[in-house]
Amino acid sequence: MHVPETMNIVRAAETDLPAIRRLIQTARYRYADYGIEDLPSLVGKTECRLGLDADGPWGFISVQVEARPPTLPAFASPRAYLRALALRTGHAPRQFVAPLLAAVEYELRRRAEPPQIITYSGDPWMEEALLAAGYATADEVQFFELDRLRQRSRSLPKPAGPAHLQPARAPDLEALARLDAAAFPPLWHFSRQDLLELLMRSRFQVAWHEDEAIGYAALIANSGSEAQLARLAVRPDVQGRGVGRQLLADAIHYAAHAGYRAIVLNTQTDNARSQRLYRAFGFLPIADPIAVLAHTLG
Repeated sequence: MHVPETMNIVRAAETDLPAIRRLIQTARYRYADYGIEDLPSLVGKTECRLGLDADGPWGFISVQVEARPPTLPAFASPRAYLRALALRTGHAPRQFVAPLLAAVEYELRRRAEPPQIITYSGDPWMEEALLAAGYATADEVQFFELDRLRQRSRSLPKPAGPAHLQPARAPDLEALARLDAAAFPPLWHFSRQDLLELLMRSRFQVAWHEDEAIGYAALIANSGSEAQLARLAVRPDVQGRGVGRQLLADAIHYAAHAGYRAIVLNTQTDNARSQRLYRAFGFLPIADPIAVLAHTLG
């Protein structure tokens, strides 16, 4: 992609934060994969660009490059994630998203290992603009919900199975990262850092068998009434033996007794095994699938 010379696109700096906040608050089109308190960190630590004209900023973009996890296969590109995108009213996404992307991609292509940029695309304007800019659908995810947890938990199977469940500990994370890498394709791998963040903010249960971790599940609070099963992973060589059912039943019973009304989760649309498991417990799909768009720069 080429940035038109008539467009003034610059690297964002900390001094631009007030203008960036105003742009995001008033933007006609905006995407944010961060908390508002994280904005200074984004500007300081990610590839951020501002589009400027005589009236001030018309666009903002932030792309964060992940430190390459040791468990990521050698054939896979490093991963980067679109964290923020905003356009001022009057600026059409198909026209103005591409030059913002191009400004960031120019810098990322100069790295020894250019990354793959990944983003969820829940808004039609964003999906249309990214596809027009050369991105492609790498996967799709379907969201599921199980409601009326207290009533349902009375008839759901108890969390019995072949494994012993216990809370995760920091020393377990290296082994769990390897397990996760074996259970999911590179697009979805959780690094040790991802797992550490889950450990700090979720109910993180590990399934053990003969002193080996064979699965894990992480449950986080979305609100006072809704929990999210952020991750359920089972080592491939023991799949089909009831470990996933045991972890899922444990998460549901815990959420019901903790007072949550519902559990939500998501899985890939082509992951038939996972969908059969969730449907067997009464989970039903909600909303339309969301595309995961990606563009490999290497």
